Amino acid sequence: MDQKWWRHATLATVAGATTLMMTSLCLDAGAATAAAQTSTQGPLPLPTLPALPSPSLTVSLPPVKPPMVTLPPIKPPTVKPPPVPSTTASTRPTAPPATTPPPAGKPPRVGVSAPPSNDGPMVSPGVAPALIAGDPGADLYPQPPVDVAVTPQARQVAALSDVQHRIQYLENILARTRDDLTKVQRGPDPVLQLLTSLTVGGDADAASPFAVADSAEVVDTPTGRAVALSAAITSGQAELIRRRTEETRLRQEISSRVRAVPALAAPARTVATVGGGRLGRPLSGRLTSKYGTRFDPYYHVWQLHSGVDLAAPTGTPILAAADGRVSRAGWYGGYGNYTCIDHGRADGQRLSTCYGHQSKLLVSRGQRVRAGQVIGLVGSTGASTGPHLHFEVRLGGRPVDPLPWI
Repeated sequence: MDQKWWRHATLATVAGATTLMMTSLCLDAGAATAAAQTSTQGPLPLPTLPALPSPSLTVSLPPVKPPMVTLPPIKPPTVKPPPVPSTTASTRPTAPPATTPPPAGKPPRVGVSAPPSNDGPMVSPGVAPALIAGDPGADLYPQPPVDVAVTPQARQVAALSDVQHRIQYLENILARTRDDLTKVQRGPDPVLQLLTSLTVGGDADAASPFAVADSAEVVDTPTGRAVALSAAITSGQAELIRRRTEETRLRQEISSRVRAVPALAAPARTVATVGGGRLGRPLSGRLTSKYGTRFDPYYHVWQLHSGVDLAAPTGTPILAAADGRVSRAGWYGGYGNYTCIDHGRADGQRLSTCYGHQSKLLVSRGQRVRAGQVIGLVGSTGASTGPHLHFEVRLGGRPVDPLPWI
């Protein structure tokens, strides 16, 4: 049994080996034949494929017409060349003639916080604080037009006017800041109250800076606000001192030139002089308020007092200070019944005198007057607290101290 199985396995193995040898010989013969054909005939050609048609991408769209928009013709703006300023031209627009106050004698009041117009109704005392809060340098009294400052004398007077308005601005700012500081100091802050007592001795109007460290923690506290307000007051006072010194110097230089003027030019050549002055005294009343920036007794804010006040009873005659022509006569805001007279030129500038708060006007605009002629009567119209004459001297429309002139 075992021998039969061995013989069958051996025969099967020999047959399988023989088959593999024959297959290998056939493959080798086919490869040799193919190699011989390739060497004699060359490489076999690649099959040729038909070309594929490319898709058409052409799309026909109807033409689009843009919409038609019709615009109106644009006219170029008409530009007028600016006028060439002359030596007598004003830097402010010429105001129309002043109007007469209502028959009842009471000036109309305004109730809105808007700057007063040159010829409009006078500013109400209740409106003045709001106007000054919005613009501490605002003029509550109307200002006449001024000439272009083309001479050294005129530029000096213009510089004086600028310095005085800066002083007015600083005084109003300091007054408001002191009020704010007082309100802060009254707050329930024990640290602030202690610092106040140590640094200012209980005087709420003092402006010494507090000895507090500058840090972000105290800025938005009563103590921090008090420190900031106190520093602002100190800085403002320092500038105010400098401006006051500059104002004094300019006023002295202008007054010294006035005293050196030998005589006024025509038509004021025949001016009646009193006490060696260049202008006649408009009346013999007592001087009650000088020229310069002051705390206004009517509006209770700081304003430039552009003249001098001469006390006199109502109805006292007012005399023209020199020959000239009336350039303004009528109601003029806080000045009440107001008259201005042009007297020609002096110190290289247009010289004029003005008279305010009159109870009655006795001249009209354009009228020629002589020195010493009665032009009106003393009163208390406009922003006035009692009967008196407000007397001004203006060079080129800008106010200067009248005392060296009379």
